[in-house]
Amino acid sequence: MELALPLAMGMTLADERDRAESRLVAASRDGDEAAFAALVRRHQARVFLLAGRFFRRREDVEEIAQETFFAAWRRLATYEARAPFEHWITRVCLRLCYARLGAERRREDPLPPTEPVAPHRDPGAAIDVERLLAQLAPADRFVLMLLDGEGWSVKEIAERIGWTVTNVKVRAFRARRRLRRILEETS
Repeated sequence: MELALPLAMGMTLADERDRAESRLVAASRDGDEAAFAALVRRHQARVFLLAGRFFRRREDVEEIAQETFFAAWRRLATYEARAPFEHWITRVCLRLCYARLGAERRREDPLPPTEPVAPHRDPGAAIDVERLLAQLAPADRFVLMLLDGEGWSVKEIAERIGWTVTNVKVRAFRARRRLRRILEETS
């Protein structure tokens, strides 16, 4: 469905990609499954990467990705095109990840363990970053992974997720503070 057209005067390649994506979205809204399949191909790597930040098992990641695109197909009429489609599909995926994590948390036993779970650590031992990050709230873990792991800027995160720049900065600050406390408690 994607057409290779010569660039108009003064248009950049990014502008042409945005226009092509807008045509795919419009065709998808009209029920064109091939156009929606092209949108899926364009954004599947991003959705899988994002879901992989929340879930470790491949089956869970694949299930969230499938749910994301199914939800996007059903809710395509709600996409207002005020921001790029990539931002919208990212938000759909994030909401599904948060919902799944919330459901898993509710299924877990709410009673805290009676004994401390963190064994005494040798001060010279390596820090298990994955274990530390797993103790953070999903949104906090996600912000830190994008900032420190992926190298995204605060502005980039704010634009793609739909948060304010201030919200991203505050979340990152608080998440890092929580990590320090967790690390101090396990030392």
